[in-house]
Amino acid sequence: MTPLLPTPDHYLYNLIAMTSSEAKRLWRRSIKEHFDCTCVYCGETYDINELTLDHVHPRCHGGGDNRNTVAACLRCNQEKGSTNYRDFIARFQNPSIIEHIILNYTNGYT
Repeated sequence: MTPLLPTPDHYLYNLIAMTSSEAKRLWRRSIKEHFDCTCVYCGETYDINELTLDHVHPRCHGGGDNRNTVAACLRCNQEKGSTNYRDFIARFQNPSIIEHIILNYTNGYT
């Protein structure tokens, strides 16, 4: 069994030691655990298997995978779709807090 690494970035550097599919699975899991299995948008907590990963800056608009993905529930992920994340979070009660969490995690990548 492969141990969980401290941050999602560690999986990118350890692809040689693990199979690609194993690294990807652990990378996805580490992102969900980083957010304590909580949707970054609505703030609800879910089982780790119920969460998805959302591309903050959608891939169809040039967003990549590294440091551009956050944990999101299926509902929020589907509702956001390819919408700009700032437009999407404007509907929530504390959009500035959500944006702070996203920018802190993505290091301003978005």
